[in-house]
Amino acid sequence: MTNYLENTEQLSNRFFAEAFPDAASPAELYRHVYKYTDCGAYMCATIEYLKITGTCFDDYHEQIVQKTLEADELRQLGTWQTMDERGELVVSLTVGSIVEGVDYGTDNIEVEAKQLDEEPSEFSKRFYAALKEVEEQAESIWQDTHGCESCQAYWTDQGMDIDDSGGLVPIYKYCPDCNGNGTVI
Repeated sequence: MTNYLENTEQLSNRFFAEAFPDAASPAELYRHVYKYTDCGAYMCATIEYLKITGTCFDDYHEQIVQKTLEADELRQLGTWQTMDERGELVVSLTVGSIVEGVDYGTDNIEVEAKQLDEEPSEFSKRFYAALKEVEEQAESIWQDTHGCESCQAYWTDQGMDIDDSGGLVPIYKYCPDCNGNGTVI
């Protein structure tokens, strides 16, 4: 595989090393994202590299390929520097979250790297803003779906038809049993 980054000298994963100085690799960044968010968010990285098929004697082709790696797959990438050495460039990071107990989660929010148009600190701000949005969405889903039996009794008394909600009960903020925190379903 030819080093794709040789042809695009202005682009480098050093950009991400500067944007996230506490993470030496995409896998470390994912670990921080998961560990330090209340919702246990996940992260994916989309990389770009030059794929060569054939030989110089037959049907030689070069093609820029994109590949998205999710969560634990990010370990395969190694450090930002190792990726540069192999000619693999991160072009975007995506964050999202599942919410336990329901069949849906937050939106997946992709943050594209604009290395030629922004500083690493600006990318970092956009990334953390996307992560904050994911946390807010996860909290909203939790609040809408994880009420306890006392929450259910309150909402039923208020006229809510729990059967119409698929059995998912909003949390009652002043619930005496769950203290407005809901319950795991």
